[in-house]
Amino acid sequence: MSQRDRRLEVCEAAWRVIVREGLDRTSMRALAQELGCTTGVVTHYFRDKQDLILFALHQVTQSLLKVMHAQREQVLGVERLLNIMSAFLPLDVERQAILKVWLAFLGYAVGRDSLMAEHQHSAAQLREVILQELQALHSAELIRDDADLELEANALLALVNGVSLDFLIQAKHLSAEQQQQVIRRYVDEMLLTHIK
Repeated sequence: MSQRDRRLEVCEAAWRVIVREGLDRTSMRALAQELGCTTGVVTHYFRDKQDLILFALHQVTQSLLKVMHAQREQVLGVERLLNIMSAFLPLDVERQAILKVWLAFLGYAVGRDSLMAEHQHSAAQLREVILQELQALHSAELIRDDADLELEANALLALVNGVSLDFLIQAKHLSAEQQQQVIRRYVDEMLLTHIK
């Protein structure tokens, strides 16, 4: 097994521990127990907890980007935009785990400037994909001429973040179908009002 593969294996174990126990209880020792190895094996691949956290955050971002870019292979249009935005929503077990890990990192990054900068860099990468999609839709005359694309990219990202948070904090949260309806309503009413 290559070092890269082994790092990914350790990262996946970290995800399981974070989702199950929370980031504050995710330690090198807990990861070693999860992997059935010694702490020394874990520290061979990651110097410390922060090193592991940064790698895992990168994996979260890459996972989301992979889904978003896969959707961009579809024909340009409203459905493609909606599918790209759905990458952020906790519609299945895998995306629910990604959401929990993402939020755990955000909470951990508060007060840690270097980690917050990494979190902001990751968010900027995801926002850039949305902005590019909106620019493509605008060039194809599928959204209003007067749409502020920078603002709309931020608004869409804020909307999916809010819907995702709602899923975690509300006892009676939106179903997967309702989550997608909320995004569709915004896109239909705010961006694509003349396309029904």
